Amino acid sequence: MKKFFIISVIILLSAAILPAQEDGQYQSQTSYTPTNPVRPKQKNKVDGGLYIKGGISWMMSDSKAYFSNQKSKMTYGFGAVMDWNITNNFALNIAAGFCNIGGTAYFKNGVVPFHDIDGIEIGGHTMDLYKYSTSYIEVPVGIKGCTNEIGYFTYFLKLGIDPMVRIKSKVMLETKENYVATKEFNLFNLGWHVGGGAEWTLAGNTKLLFELDYLGTFIDLDKINVYKDDGTIFNPGIRLNDISIKVGVIF
Repeated sequence: MKKFFIISVIILLSAAILPAQEDGQYQSQTSYTPTNPVRPKQKNKVDGGLYIKGGISWMMSDSKAYFSNQKSKMTYGFGAVMDWNITNNFALNIAAGFCNIGGTAYFKNGVVPFHDIDGIEIGGHTMDLYKYSTSYIEVPVGIKGCTNEIGYFTYFLKLGIDPMVRIKSKVMLETKENYVATKEFNLFNLGWHVGGGAEWTLAGNTKLLFELDYLGTFIDLDKINVYKDDGTIFNPGIRLNDISIKVGVIF
C-alpha cells in the first residue's frame, strides 16, 4: 500500500509539472489571435472555501489473533479548503479541519487496565469490547487533477497525505459507560487519502463541491496494551480507515 501511494504521488507530480512547462512554451512561441483554437478559461491562482463531511470509519490491525473490528462508527467533520492552481488542470490541494473517527474493537483476552482523566480504572480480562471515538485536527495536503469545465461541472481526482493531531479520545465499554482517556492515545497520526468528485459552477467563481474520499492511517492509534494467551502483554498496532462524503462551497 505504501509503495502504491509513493508511486501515485510521483506520477501526479510529474503530470502537474509537465503541462506547466508546455503552457509556458506555448505562450512564448505563439500569440493569441481569433484564428487560434479556443483555450480553456483561465482559473484563479488560488481558490478556497468551506466544507462539511460525514461517513463511516473502522479499525484494522496486523495482530488479528487478538484484535478484530466489530462495528464501524459514523463520522463527521468540517473545515476549510484551498486549491493553489499550478496549471488549468492540476492544483496543490490543502485543507485544515476537524474530524471525529473511530470504531469498535474486540480484544480476545481483554486489555491491561488503564485510567481515564479522572483516575478511574478501565479494562481487565472481563471486558473485551471497546468503542473508540477520537477527534483530530487534520491538515490534508495533496495533488488534485481536474478536467476542463464540461457544461457547468468540473470533475477531479486527488491523492495526498494527512498529518493529524489528536484533540480528545473517548472509550465506551460494552456496559455503555463512557470514559475520556485522551492520554492513552497517541498525540500524532499520519494518514493518506485518495478521492474524487465534482465542482458545480453556480455563478462567477462560486461553486458547489461534492467529493468522496478514503482515508487510511499509517501510525498506531493508541498506547493501550492487551493480554496474549500466555498472559504476557503487548501493544497491537491499530490503524484507522474512513470513507466520507464531503459537501462544500468554493468561492
